[in-house]
Amino acid sequence: MSNYFEFVSQELLIKLAQVKSYITKHNPTIGVLTEEIVRGFLKDHLPTLVSVEQGFIINAKGELSKQCDILVYDSLTYSPLYRVNDIVVIPAESVLAVIEVKTTINKNIFHKVIDYFKSFSYLPNAKTYLFIFNSSSIEKIGCYFHSYQHEGDYKLFDHDTFQYLPDEITGINESYHLCKDSVITDRDMIGYSSWFYEDSKGSEINALQHFYSSVRMTVDDYIEKNYRNINPQKPNSCSDLKLKSIFAIELFYM
Repeated sequence: MSNYFEFVSQELLIKLAQVKSYITKHNPTIGVLTEEIVRGFLKDHLPTLVSVEQGFIINAKGELSKQCDILVYDSLTYSPLYRVNDIVVIPAESVLAVIEVKTTINKNIFHKVIDYFKSFSYLPNAKTYLFIFNSSSIEKIGCYFHSYQHEGDYKLFDHDTFQYLPDEITGINESYHLCKDSVITDRDMIGYSSWFYEDSKGSEINALQHFYSSVRMTVDDYIEKNYRNINPQKPNSCSDLKLKSIFAIELFYM
């Protein structure tokens, strides 16, 4: 399975390279096609009970969200409230995952992504993901967090602002998958951690596999809770794998 996801990772990066080889001077189009690459991957691998599309979320007050690159939602119980071509408007209670896709990342883009995810704190079931094809190193991502300009005089994230950050951050080419976590060191911090595993053959479990496993687990947990007559086949967990190393980004004290 590890080799499979390594092949798929390379395939996704090749598809992106193909897009950029033909479309060299129109970044919005590159962005749209990059999102479609990830949507196609998820459509091929997630249970058919959910749909994977782009569009907007509307809450109980009738407020419309910012446009979402990828929405994973329960399409068995809920249908879009509105659709035009491949863009949908769906109710907040149907959403399982909101995924923001970036071709590349830098400090300014990362800070805009943090601001973007602030608007999704009201979602009852959803997890939020940042998916980056050509990412900065994991160390630079840590620097981007620490250079974020907070409102007012306070210069660090805290328990209130932490909830607005993406739940998980995946860097495909750098092969890391950061998850919100309690970072237990001699300072007991809250932040993100990336756990690096290998399988029984010594092959590294890459970032795409971690990303897929997380989205799939979110979907499967929702199915078990809401459709008790359906027993989804869950992907293998990391419990049978060998832990190689851990990287942590410390944001604030517990």
